[in-house]
Order: sequence, then C-alpha cells, then structure tokens
Amino acid sequence: MNKASDIQLYHDSFVSLHVQLHNQLRELIVSGRWQGGTRIPSENQLTSHLNISRSTLRLALQRAELEGLVERIPGKGTYVAHIAQKESQRRLIAFMTCGFDSETHSMLLNGAESVAKANGHRIIFSNAQSRQEETDILRRFREDNVVGLLLWPHANASRAQRDNTIPYEEIGVPMVLMDRQIHGLECDCVTSDNYGGGVAMMRHFLELGHQRIVFLSHQATELLTFKERYRAYRDVLTESGLPVSEAWLIGQPGKEIGASLALRASLDPNSLELQQIRDLMLNANPRPTAIFALNDYLAVLAMQAMRTLNLPVPDAVSIGGFDDIDLAAHLQVPLTTVAQDSFAIGKLAAQRLIDRLEGYSGPAHCEIIPTELRIRSSTGVVVTA
Repeated sequence: MNKASDIQLYHDSFVSLHVQLHNQLRELIVSGRWQGGTRIPSENQLTSHLNISRSTLRLALQRAELEGLVERIPGKGTYVAHIAQKESQRRLIAFMTCGFDSETHSMLLNGAESVAKANGHRIIFSNAQSRQEETDILRRFREDNVVGLLLWPHANASRAQRDNTIPYEEIGVPMVLMDRQIHGLECDCVTSDNYGGGVAMMRHFLELGHQRIVFLSHQATELLTFKERYRAYRDVLTESGLPVSEAWLIGQPGKEIGASLALRASLDPNSLELQQIRDLMLNANPRPTAIFALNDYLAVLAMQAMRTLNLPVPDAVSIGGFDDIDLAAHLQVPLTTVAQDSFAIGKLAAQRLIDRLEGYSGPAHCEIIPTELRIRSSTGVVVTA
C-alpha cells in the first residue's frame, strides 16, 4: 500500500519543497515501490503528513503527470501510471547526496538530469542525513535495479579507513563521484579546481597587501575540498616567504558544517561556531588582516563574528569564501569568493557515467572543472594604523 510516510521532505533545505516531492515521487514510482495502477495517498494525507500547502503538492503532481508517472482520474483520485517499469529500470540512474541543504546540490542534480534525459535515462534522487543512512540507501539501490550511481559522498568517506569503501563496492554498478573522493576507492570523479581557485584567492589577498592571512575551516579536514584549498593557502604563502598558520578549525571534532547549520549559527550570537571564531580572533597575536574561509557559509559566519567584535569588513579584516552561492552577492557586505560551476560538474559526471554504461572500460579518472575569482566588497587593501 502506498503511504504518505514513504516520503520525507526537508523544510530547511534550499531545494523547493515541490522539487523535493517530485523527486521522491519519481523515485518511488520508477523503482517500482509504488506499483502501476495503485492509488497514491490523498491530498489531505500528503499535505497533513508533509506539512505543505495544496499548491505545493499540486505543482509536484503536475510535474509528475507531465512525465507520465501519474494519472488523475476524476472523482477517484491520482494513480500511478502503468509505465513500463522494467524498461525504466534498465535506464535508471541513482543520484545521491548526503545533507541536501545547499544550492550546490540542486545545481549538481540539474546538470546531471540535463544529460540523463537527453540520453534516455531516468534519475531517482535520494538524500541521506547520516553516514549510516547513506549506507542503507546504497544497499537499497540493488533492489531498485539502478544501472549507475552519481554520488556526493558523506564526509566520513574521505577518511583513511578501509571500511569506508565496503558499502560502495557492494553496489556493483558504475559510479561517478561528484565534488569529493572516497579514500581507497578507484572511481571516476568530477570536481572543481579547488587548488587553482585557492591560489587565485590567496594572490588576491597578497595584491591587496595582506601578509597575515588565516584559513578558516570546519573540522572535516580529510575532504578533498579542504586539502586542496588549504594546500593552495600554504603554497602561496610559502612561495611569498610569509608565515603559514595552522588552519582555524571550528565546530565539532571531525564534523562538517553544512549550509543549514552555518546559517542558523550565524543568526545565534551564542552559537558555538561564532564563539569559536571570536576566541580565535581575540587570541591571535598578531591579529590577522584577512580570512580565507573554506566555503561561503563559513565566510558568512566569519563576517558575523567580526560584526560582533566591532571589526568592520573589509576595513579591519578582509574575508574571502569559496563556492559563490546566491547569497554571496546579496550580503550587507557582498562577499569576494571563488565561483565553482556545480551545474557543469553534475553534467559532466552524468556524461562520464553514461560512457561507462555504454561500454567504456578505461582507467578511473578525475576531471577538474575551472573556477573563477569573483571580487566584491568584502576584501580591500590593508589599512595601516
């Protein structure tokens, strides 16, 4: 029996609720968990369970109907369409992220879908909130008969532990990683030029006269993004004969700070993360004149922390980020950042997966998408006393 509880939406996600709902309906139907000819839960059941409006629900159902996934029968309700599920499953690609709370993930999915649809494939989307949930979903993919997997893996998969690779190896289908790698697993990967983008940001700081620069990060330091961006920070300073500091690490040990957590913490003056940044700044001797944040969300936290310390940005401290989220250009002080093309990453990852599905058997390869420095108001020349 099809149940409203088969669906879970995340109200704090950057992804629209109707898009989340449409993705989950498609997964349930194409995978065969909701069988053709069966009735889906009523509008009252869905709106009540999911805490959404009828307009949100109807928008998702309209998209599903246009795709031929459901059909509405006047006076009876909405039913799963009698699609050729076995044929659909032979063309079924899984797209999975862990913590779908950033617009980056939405752009990855949009890019992947553009290629998958053009090549006659369907994508089902899954989101995991933890490493254990990720493992459970990965194992379920075998029952869904997916032919390939696009994966943005959990941060823990980057750690040097053999056990990390086991759930991924058990999938038994071609897989392409997006943005980050899995330690010990030979697999195609598409990511941004994290190192090149980091070098561009650091040289920008130097051109403005900054010599005391710190690197701000969460504590998931095994991630490719951290390693490459921090390597750029370290190399540019070393080449310039300037002191290199250990990264300023905030948050819980070993934990990644996602978009939702970062934004919530930035609005709470008593949050652990803001207090940690304030303490690091107050205890620094000499005080840095610039902060290179691992990503834009951490840069937002840094800007808020400087505001509470009455250190104006950029007059007292310049701040730069990485990603170029939509919010970056619309902050009170627009953020200088490194733009990465998440749509292009998703698009190329899907193409590489389809290449594998069509018979390519060459060695695993990691492809790099260029980045671009976007200079805004949060960085400025060093102001001497």
